[in-house]
Parts: sequence; C-alpha cells; structure tokens
Amino acid sequence: MSKKLTIEWAPFQLAEGVDEAILLAASERLQQEFLGKQDGFIRRDLIRVSEGQWADIVYWDSRNAAELAARNVGESPVCLRYFELMVVDDGASVSHFEVAKTYTR
Repeated sequence: MSKKLTIEWAPFQLAEGVDEAILLAASERLQQEFLGKQDGFIRRDLIRVSEGQWADIVYWDSRNAAELAARNVGESPVCLRYFELMVVDDGASVSHFEVAKTYTR
C-alpha cells in the first residue's frame, strides 16, 4: 500500500456535565501519552464545530497508520478516558479520507 496523506474526521458532542476545561485537559493527555507516540502520526486539530459539538481532525502519513492507531486505542487507558467525555451520534462515526491533491497559497 502506498503512503498517501490520510485525514481522520472524528466528530462528537460533549457528554452531559463535561465542560470545555475537562475536555481540553483530557485532549492534552491523549496527545502526549498516545497520539504523539503513534507511528505515522503527523498532526491533530481539536475543533469546536458549535456549542457542545466538537471534532478531532487527525493527519496521518497513510491510511494504514490511521487504522493501526485505531486498533491500539482499546488498550490505552488515556484514550478510554477521553472517549468517556463524549457522545458520538450513530450517523457520525470516525471517517478516513485520502488526500488527492493539496493546494497552497
């Protein structure tokens, strides 16, 4: 499989009683203790979509790297703690997209 930049889109909403400060602290731990250590990880953006609605956008050097990291999350207590803070709608699961072309200014 050739390496193609892969973008992971993971939308979620905050669970009841979870505030932004709690999310940001858990997000930092997730980054430092898990994502930043995964092979093929490039970058991650945590975005606020609207009030209570968020998404992680994670950039990987290949779909294979993204899929391997996804298999590793179940063994990571820091990932499981992060996921406890969110509710994921049935129709809004994690998606992966391969970049076909990049344009810059």
